[in-house]
This record gives sequence, C-alpha cells and structure tokens, in this order.
Amino acid sequence: MRWLTIILLASIVSSAPAHALEFFSGDPVVIDSPVADDIFAGASTVKVLAPVDSAVIVGGDVLIDAPIRGDLLVAGGTVDINSDVGGKILAAGGTINLRGDVERNVVMAGGTVKVLPTSNIGMDAALTGTEVQNGGNVAGTLWVSAANFVNTGDVGDLKFRIVEEEGAEGPRTLISTFSLLMILGFLIVGLVSLRLFPGVFSAVDGEVRRSPAARALLGLGLMVAATILVIVSALSVVGIPLALLLLALAAAALLAANLFVSFSLGRWIVSALNRDLADLSAFVIGYLVLSLLFLIPYAGSLMELISIGLGFGAAATALNESRRRG
Repeated sequence: MRWLTIILLASIVSSAPAHALEFFSGDPVVIDSPVADDIFAGASTVKVLAPVDSAVIVGGDVLIDAPIRGDLLVAGGTVDINSDVGGKILAAGGTINLRGDVERNVVMAGGTVKVLPTSNIGMDAALTGTEVQNGGNVAGTLWVSAANFVNTGDVGDLKFRIVEEEGAEGPRTLISTFSLLMILGFLIVGLVSLRLFPGVFSAVDGEVRRSPAARALLGLGLMVAATILVIVSALSVVGIPLALLLLALAAAALLAANLFVSFSLGRWIVSALNRDLADLSAFVIGYLVLSLLFLIPYAGSLMELISIGLGFGAAATALNESRRRG
C-alpha cells in the first residue's frame, strides 16, 4: 500500500492547479452550478451538486452528487461519493460510501468503508477501516486492511490483511495508512491556519528566504537546547509543571514548522513557474511536494529533520523581530 500512496501523492502534485483555486465557505456549502476550475470547500456540510474540475473538501457531512473531472481529496465524518470521478480519490472519514465510477486509483481510510456495486475502479484501490465492504469492480489490485471484510465484487487481484494480525506486512500497511491520515490531517490544519493567520506565515516566509541555511542551523540548535531544558526542568518535582509546559510549546512549534516550510516551498515553486496563484493554492502545492519528499526512504527522514529545523528557526527569528519592532 505504501507504493500506491506515493504514486497517488505524486500524481496529485503533478496535477496541481495552474490557476487559483475557487474557495467556498459558509454553512452549508452547496455547489449547484458548474465550476470550470479546481475547488476548495470547507464547512460542516458540503454538497457538490454540479460538475467541477477537481476538489479538495473538508466537512462533517460531504455529498458528491455530480461528476468531478479530475482528482478528489476529501475528509469528513460521513462521505458519500455518488457520482463519477475522472482522476483519483484520496478520502478519509468516519463512514465512506463510493457509488460512482473512478478512472484511476482509490485510497480510502475510515471506520466504515464501502465500495458499492454501482462503482467501477479503473486501476488499483487501497481500503482501510474497521468495516470494509467491496461490491464493485476493481480492474487492478484491491489492497484491504480491516478487522472485518466482505467482498462480493470483482477484482483483478486481492491482498487482504486483518488489522490485528502480527504478520510482516501488517505493520507496513498500518504505518502507510497512519501516514496517509496524518498527511491529510496536517494539510487541513495548514489551510485553516493560513486562512486565520496569513501575516504569521508571510513573516516566517520572509525569514526562510532571507537565510535558509542559517535559519535551519538555528532551529536545530534551539531544538537541542529545548530538549536539554525540558530534561533539566523535569529532574525536580517543582520543575515538572514547567517541563510539561515547555514540552507542549515545543511540540506545537515543531508541528507548525513543516507547515511554514510548505508555504515557503509552494511560493518558491509558484515563482519559479512564473504562475500567479493565491497563497492557499501555493501552500497546497508546497505541502504535497514536501510530503512526497518525506516518503523517500532514509533521505526523507533527513529532509524532514532539516525542514523542521528551518521552520522552527525561521519562526523563532520572526517572533524575535516582531518583539523588537513592538
């Protein structure tokens, strides 16, 4: 399943929009007229009732009731995909129901995941959940990791592992699924954070561009210093609350570091391609490229460490500059 995740992310990056995304917000979001562009929609209820080019959707209840020409990236509590998708699907949710046809690959992870008999998948599919059902047709390989699995459809090849199984392939499947959900989750966090705090991202981006090597070294040094400070504080009973506070602050900063770097990378890519994209669109491109790089064996871990250091150092410098000006 890991290779399929890599291919899916790579293809999403390669098909990233050349023009600005169209954003839909409010509650509920109802798209009831055709959109000849790529869309991003976020609300507790999102309904796509008219054709769109491709879609990134985050919601509580998500209904896809019209064709999507390209790729679909969706996360929600309940996700119903009733119409056809011309590209690939990457979906995460509590309950996911797929009824439409899909031209290419499908990766879906959730509590209950169903491919209904009306669905035809043109290539491979990877399904992970507590309850997984397949009643559709999968032209390629169907990879399944589930506690309970029922297959009444047709597949080119079936690879099934029970999630509790201790076999060699089981942990790899679970790790891949967890990684996929983390990638999707942090993408959502990044988009929301950028929408709420654009000035913070711009300030950190300025520090990243000013001196990336120096900011990365500073960030790595601060990470070591923070670790030592937490350990020293935890050595005494009085210092334990301080250690916990420092640990929480450091963890939040480290988690945000890659989001800052994603924004800077996306802006750099957009600039190099001479494109005029909105900041949110640039962030999506940078985030997916960075996530893809992190999946490279061995080198990916090193790049992730450097990215965290760069983001952490740039954020610390931006905060210091803000305090000096204030």
